Amino acid sequence: MVVIVLNNAPVHLQTDERVTKHADMELLRLGPYSPMCNPIEACFSVPKVRTKTELAIYREEVCDRARGPDHNGEVLSIAERQIRFLESAAKSNMKWITPVLVSRMELHRSHTVNAAADGADMEYGV
Repeated sequence: MVVIVLNNAPVHLQTDERVTKHADMELLRLGPYSPMCNPIEACFSVPKVRTKTELAIYREEVCDRARGPDHNGEVLSIAERQIRFLESAAKSNMKWITPVLVSRMELHRSHTVNAAADGADMEYGV
């Protein structure tokens, strides 16, 4: 049996109509927000924490209100400079989402999904 877990992202709204039904496949739609059951939430928490740490280290430069030129001589708005810092930090930290991490989070979350299916009480952040 293949179980495809869907959250309520807009991209998932028409899944029921667009996916061909199979006897060995089930679509499991989560509640409005179920981070405990979604392995990608745990996977993204790793680079998210590292990105926040990196931005904190460069806080003074990120918050600099000067409108100086970038390395190509282009004068950037404050918002554009801040976006570039965020994009750079996010890109450099995506490497932390590895196949091993994804496998571990999938295994961990499968236990959570099974507990939810059994109606067990769940604690967030454990």
